[in-house]
Amino acid sequence: MHCPNCGTENKEDAQFCENCGTKLVTTGNDVASSAKISQIPSSAQDKGSEANKPSSVLVVLGYIFALLGGLIGIILGLYLYSKDNHEAKTHGRNILIIAAVMMVLGILVSGWVASNVLSSTTSPYDYSSSSDSSDYSTSDSSSSSSTGGAVSLVISYSGEWSGAIADSSGTRSIEGTGDKTINLGNIDGAVAANAQKRDSGSGTLTISLKQNGKTLEKDTTSSDYGMVQVSKYID
Repeated sequence: MHCPNCGTENKEDAQFCENCGTKLVTTGNDVASSAKISQIPSSAQDKGSEANKPSSVLVVLGYIFALLGGLIGIILGLYLYSKDNHEAKTHGRNILIIAAVMMVLGILVSGWVASNVLSSTTSPYDYSSSSDSSDYSTSDSSSSSSTGGAVSLVISYSGEWSGAIADSSGTRSIEGTGDKTINLGNIDGAVAANAQKRDSGSGTLTISLKQNGKTLEKDTTSSDYGMVQVSKYID
């Protein structure tokens, strides 16, 4: 049996090398020395371990970028995890977990903020919307100036609707089913109102501001859950 350590030929059934004492292991026709690994100088092992030890600055930067939820944190985490060092792998794994959690939280917070901003811009009390919005049809207005008298708000729709009225007295909600006429009384100043379908009906929703039998403002829509609005300054 050939000793892999010193090359001495030994008996086939020998357990140890007669020359150097290395333990001989037989696996089929291959003979290997269990002491081969132990022959590596400990100083070389220590140097290899030190070479793969992660930089403290790199680890700190990795945790910082991970908390910020940035892509750099993930890159640093992957780099540390790829190192052949237990400490580096531990830091790399922790950085990757933190970065993933922070990115998920960032996405959730961004979605929540975007949802709130969107809902606020489409509030039924927002009278600054442009007249060419997809929810509105073209509005008809009378060019003649008002001559005084009570103002009424007329809403025409076969289904259920809701909306709001705003004038010098404040803002109030309105709702109903079918056609409805609301007496606003004598108004001096600006008045605005809107109404929105509360169902997906295809019928036409119409809102009108009238005074002395004349239509001051009018808006219609046939869209699902469509909204209409009118506004007028009365002096």
